[in-house]
Amino acid sequence: MYCLTMKDINKYKTVTEVIEGYLKVEEASKILKLSERQIYRIKKRVEREGIKGILHKSRGVNRARWLTQDIQDKAVHLYDTKYKGFNITHVTEYLNTEEKIKISKESLRQILMCRGLHTRSKRRPKHLQWREPRAREGQMIQFDTSDHDWLEGRGPRLYLIGGIDDATSACPGARFALSDSCSENMVVLKQIVETKGIPLSFYCDRDSKFKTTRHEGLHYQLKGDYGQTQIARALNELGVEIVYAYSPQAKGRVERAWGTFQDRLCSELRLHKVSTLQAANRYLTKVFIPKYNRKFARLPREKGSAYRALPKDSDLSNIFCIKEERTVASDNTISYHAKTYQILPGNNRISFVRAKVMVHRHLDGSIHIFLKEQKLRHKQVHKNNQKASLLVGGNMLTVDVV
Repeated sequence: MYCLTMKDINKYKTVTEVIEGYLKVEEASKILKLSERQIYRIKKRVEREGIKGILHKSRGVNRARWLTQDIQDKAVHLYDTKYKGFNITHVTEYLNTEEKIKISKESLRQILMCRGLHTRSKRRPKHLQWREPRAREGQMIQFDTSDHDWLEGRGPRLYLIGGIDDATSACPGARFALSDSCSENMVVLKQIVETKGIPLSFYCDRDSKFKTTRHEGLHYQLKGDYGQTQIARALNELGVEIVYAYSPQAKGRVERAWGTFQDRLCSELRLHKVSTLQAANRYLTKVFIPKYNRKFARLPREKGSAYRALPKDSDLSNIFCIKEERTVASDNTISYHAKTYQILPGNNRISFVRAKVMVHRHLDGSIHIFLKEQKLRHKQVHKNNQKASLLVGGNMLTVDVV
């Protein structure tokens, strides 16, 4: 059995027209981009053997290292069933490691093309300007969120939040979350700093989580003081430079990485029947990221790490948190998100009336109140006729707290 491509069929039609006298050998040579001598040879073979004459003599000959028909059938069956949706490179890796079928990527591609199960995809070329990667690991982290149906309907829609090291293309940390919120992004940033250290710079888009984009009044614009976002403030406290990208193409390395994640990770989550947020994060951190880094990470141009160690007296919980200022009322209470907190007397100070305090809401939801560097004791209280907001059936209702 021979697999004829469109190129083979067009060659046969052209040579047939030469045989029948409709085309000259010189014209056929230009059409097929072959020498006239080759056209004469092919013409003789077609006259003698028919359409089989346009095929190369080695076509269809089983080579010493060629796969048997049974192995080909098994590989095709696995590609079309168990590993359906995997790309050629990805399924070849699984056939070699999991199924113990020794086959190359190109061999599998040829077999699938012969059976009409794979076609070459054509991509429109883009004009992009290349930027040299950073020289050392930790000099820059490209950070982004990928909104994709990672579980393909088997569970909730998830967001993948994470970063890619600009120098090595390795993934220092990533996490699935139910929302692309400021707090969820902080969880991943805190994870990267805890495991790798403090990077020199942070490359992200101009999303409102990273850069203040609302310029409400003219006085704000004249002053040029738009305030920092919570994430920008946290990175600034760690001494991390923030670089903002003006287009998705500017963050090309992390965008391409997320494309690879979408291609490979979705298939592997489907293969292992992952359907929950917890299971997806477990597979991502324990299996996929280490495997991804082994395969796709590269050595930086310069040795050594640019990650800086976290100072011993630093508490990341009080850096990667939501900080908001409040003024203490005359009864030594503050209001924070429809709740009231009583500030208790300290050893050196009894009253905190009219003091400016900073409320830290940690990533675990706990509340901590600070006066400059001093942590204040406090407790939650319920005032009479205090209002609270509740989300009921998609509507925000205000109710009295008794």
